[in-house]
Amino acid sequence: MKSTRFVFGRALAVLCALLFVSFGFMSCQQEDETEYVNYSLTGTWQSSYGEIFKITSTSLSNGGSWGNSYAGNNLVVSYTNDAATSGYIYIKYTRAMNSDYTYSETAPDVGKWYAVAFKELTASSLSLSGAYNASGKTSAETLEEAISTFTIANGYFDNYSECVKQ
Repeated sequence: MKSTRFVFGRALAVLCALLFVSFGFMSCQQEDETEYVNYSLTGTWQSSYGEIFKITSTSLSNGGSWGNSYAGNNLVVSYTNDAATSGYIYIKYTRAMNSDYTYSETAPDVGKWYAVAFKELTASSLSLSGAYNASGKTSAETLEEAISTFTIANGYFDNYSECVKQ
């Protein structure tokens, strides 16, 4: 009878030791090596062409030394990589282009959705591209339509402006 108690007690002690060691290894596991840095899109960004993009948490406007271009509110950001350094910014136009290439708050696209792609976001620089496709749309009726239409795969966003944060 003594030997059965001794074997059971010893087995229980070994099991407890194994559990203790297992928990120790689990708590020491390394995190994924990917660095997640949350650089902010908000701010004023200027390109070497003189373009100025003003991005807030709710709006985006584009202009430059020539005056105001397009603008929008209801800003939605969709990231395309885990590091959050590239993606799309969707806005609902509040100012858009007229057929005579001027911009106004009464242009046909006002109230519709538009997209701007971004990539290479750092604390001080960013590349931006407004959606453009010579045979494509200039706006979308809904956010869902903008998300499915304005993509790199669909031929939008060929030219990017290299911008620095002001």
